[in-house]
Amino acid sequence: MHHVVLVEDDALVRKLLEKRLIVAGWRVSAFRDGRTLGAFLAADPADLILLDMGLPHIDGLSLVESIRAQGVETPVLILTAYDLPHLYATVRSTGANDLVQKPYDTEELIQRMARLVAA
Repeated sequence: MHHVVLVEDDALVRKLLEKRLIVAGWRVSAFRDGRTLGAFLAADPADLILLDMGLPHIDGLSLVESIRAQGVETPVLILTAYDLPHLYATVRSTGANDLVQKPYDTEELIQRMARLVAA
């Protein structure tokens, strides 16, 4: 069973996605913000990190840069509602592996997650 860390500030979205991922066979550790992500990953490594870009306290892109600076190489998939022409390049430049725009199809999201873990 693969372990995914989900960081999503919207409680409803977080709970719904967490339940869907569990049904799909993932072990999920879910958080509302990323302030403790680095310490958590040191204690319980994940196979994938799923981050909302617009998080409180520290945004998703800054969080990716922070964990990469700590040496965390776990694949990161960013979720965002933003639709900017340069967004994908910006996300990749932080060290994230992929980007999915909201609203997304949950089945497609899970397939992309599985591809990142298998890579």
